[in-house]
Amino acid sequence: MTGPSNNRNPVLLALLASALLTVLIIAGSRNLEHYDSALFGYTVASVVAFGAIVFRYAIWLQRPATRVYWRRGWKLYLQREKFAQNTANSAKTIATNIIGQRFIFKRGFSRWAMHFLIMWGCVLSALITFPLVFGWVHFKLEGELGYRAYVFGFPLNVMQGRSLIAWVTFHALDFTAVMVIAGCAIAIHRRLRDRGAIALQQFTLDFVPHMLLIAISVTGLMLTASSLWLNGYMYHFIALTHQATVIMTLFYLPFGKLFHVVQRPASIGVELYQERAREMPQAKCARCGSEFVAQLWLDDLKTVVDQLGFNYSMGDGKTLQDYCPRCKRVIRGLAYANLPKATEKVFEGSRLSREGHE
Repeated sequence: MTGPSNNRNPVLLALLASALLTVLIIAGSRNLEHYDSALFGYTVASVVAFGAIVFRYAIWLQRPATRVYWRRGWKLYLQREKFAQNTANSAKTIATNIIGQRFIFKRGFSRWAMHFLIMWGCVLSALITFPLVFGWVHFKLEGELGYRAYVFGFPLNVMQGRSLIAWVTFHALDFTAVMVIAGCAIAIHRRLRDRGAIALQQFTLDFVPHMLLIAISVTGLMLTASSLWLNGYMYHFIALTHQATVIMTLFYLPFGKLFHVVQRPASIGVELYQERAREMPQAKCARCGSEFVAQLWLDDLKTVVDQLGFNYSMGDGKTLQDYCPRCKRVIRGLAYANLPKATEKVFEGSRLSREGHE
């Protein structure tokens, strides 16, 4: 539970983050010299959304489980004798599970394609759009067909307007829009056909994010179509519609399902913890004596359970966490059957034969 006192630090961090981004916008655009005032709505929404994201992330880090494993992950990573190995393992995790999204490939190719297209479509769009909106990147016409890009006011090489590089640069957002639409289409198709998804899905949680992303992508493509083929027909109306959908999505981001995009990098520390746990002393089950998890992991779990206010004491000085998964099932079975001292084979995980009952 979080109260007003627990929210104070997250609020301060959120305000500081918004103020910092504002300063970076002013400085990066050379005191707003390269800032386009027509994009003011996007800028305000971005500053507010960034503060909200920091607030939500700070609240998330206050949760007992998140706080314990977050701190443990950083302690393990920063160990001097394992730092090089940890860095290599973390880089591998970033390459496979963050960049390649391999963790979801095990659930099927279509789900991987859906996740990959949506994630990279959104990430690339953000990497292109925000620097342009904030005035960190802008273009100037040089000569009759040349364009020079400026990054934080520093000039880059001139691009010829009819070159392949220029064409890809100016249509990059069109490519990412197609990626997002394709990924969302796969996601919506699955949610309309998969019985498991149908049983659990909620409209605001599972459909609204896809609808917002599709709206942004479609209106963005319509802007390109209007400028290239329709002589600017309804361009301003489409631009306002596009701006409205982007702002709604930015405000939805910190409090909806899309927030897991911000949370996902924390899984790098969890995977590092799991890898290092195999090298640590292992805890033995209090019932069967088999090793089943790292002792450090078990101690952290007990800390989290205690902070959450749960009591799993067994009456003999042990807790339920001191038993391996198999023995937990046995203990539960014995408790449900009200046979605390039974030794029948059925509680050992094997099914009795018919002859055994007769």
